[in-house]
Amino acid sequence: MIGRLTNLLRGQGLRKGVIGGNRRWLTIWVVVAMTQTMRKLVKSKPVVERFRLKPGETLVITDLGVSESAP
Repeated sequence: MIGRLTNLLRGQGLRKGVIGGNRRWLTIWVVVAMTQTMRKLVKSKPVVERFRLKPGETLVITDLGVSESAP
């Protein structure tokens, strides 16, 4: 629901503000675009590791991190 609204506002802002020259829509477009960009930059990224194991080697994986649902 919120995603649709932000996409709608971004599209209208682009058409009416950036292309059309309306300052209010330009401001809305800037706010929505900056919010989406900041959210992508701050979003945590998964940790990916690669290891080549030689024959006979083993890999033990443990997770000592705090779960996101913990208060």
